[in-house]
Formats: sequence, structure tokens, C-alpha cells
Amino acid sequence: MPGMFLRLLALVAVLTQPLCAASRAPQTPDEIARQILAPLLDPAKVATLKGDRPANPRLYKVLYWLETAREMGGDVGTVIGTAQAVTGSGGTPAAKADMLAIISNRTKLQTFGCLTPDGMAQLRKGGSPEITKGEHAGDFIALDHILPRSVVPELAARFFNLEALPARVNLAKSAKIGKRELDLARQWNHAGLLSPPGLRAVEVTVNPG
Repeated sequence: MPGMFLRLLALVAVLTQPLCAASRAPQTPDEIARQILAPLLDPAKVATLKGDRPANPRLYKVLYWLETAREMGGDVGTVIGTAQAVTGSGGTPAAKADMLAIISNRTKLQTFGCLTPDGMAQLRKGGSPEITKGEHAGDFIALDHILPRSVVPELAARFFNLEALPARVNLAKSAKIGKRELDLARQWNHAGLLSPPGLRAVEVTVNPG
């Protein structure tokens, strides 16, 4: 009986080992990239997002895990590139634009002092972190659509169209389109990231001056 009991314990250990490995928290930047960021950045999954601001909570989570990987010693560009390669989108114009935007937004959160323990806790849940540094301290981050959803709804769920701003700045900005937005629209259209009708919608909405 003791021998049979020990064999049963060994069998249970073998059978549960893969489950334990699968549920283990990521321990390295590469594991974060492959296990967590890849599903969050997967274009096929992002394309199915619905709602008023469909990509915002997802981007907050991306920024949390990217900062976590950086704190482990990972290079942010390499981590994002690995995640994009897992999804099969690495190197595409959309992936390159997403990478630039995500890295820029992480830097902005750092500048605004949002990567505190409390801020990171909010980001992990897909929430907006509080600004703790600079003239906007006490305000919260808002993810602004550079090209407004009301003008180009096709970019509502694209990471490269999201920019971290203080909430009050975002409210003051409203849905105005100026030279910067027009230049980006033309750049994105040339790269195949914005349709010709989308570009025309931007061009006819440009605010003078």
C-alpha cells in the first residue's frame, strides 16, 4: 500500500506540473512579452473591441506590463517587438506605429510621475493613473484620440492614435484638428493606416490657424 500511495503521488505531481507552469506568474521580460503583452497587442483581438473608447483600458494594461518588464531589466523596444513577433504583426507599418506610440506614452507617464505604486495598481486594472509631478499634479491621465473618433471612427481602437494627456488638457483640446493632426493623417494614409475617406474627413475638418 505505501508503495502504491507513493506512485499515485508521483503521478499527480507529473500531471499537475504543466498546470502549475502555465499558472506561474511571468518571471522575465521575455515571458511578459510572450505571455501577456502578445495577447494584449494582437491586432486580431484588438479589432474586435467594442465600446466608446475600446482600446483605452487595454493600453493602460499594456503600459503597466511594459513598465513591469522594464523594471526587470528589459528594453522596452525589445519587449514590444517580441510581443508583436508572437502575434505575427512584427515589422508591419501598424506595429511600428504602435511601438512608437506605446514607448512615447510610457515616457509621458514617467514624466508625469504616474508610475508610482498607486499609479501602477490603476494601470494594471486598466484604469487612469494620477499625475504626481509638474504643473498638472493632482489631475489624472486621459488617453486622447489624436484624430478624433467623431472624424475618423476607423482609428478608434488603434493604439497609435492614442496619446496620454492630463485630463483637463484633453478637455480643453476638444476635437480640434490642426496642422499636427493633418500631417499625421497624411503620414498614416501614406503608410496604409488611414483610408482615403478617412483622410478626406480630416482635411475638411481642419481648423484654420
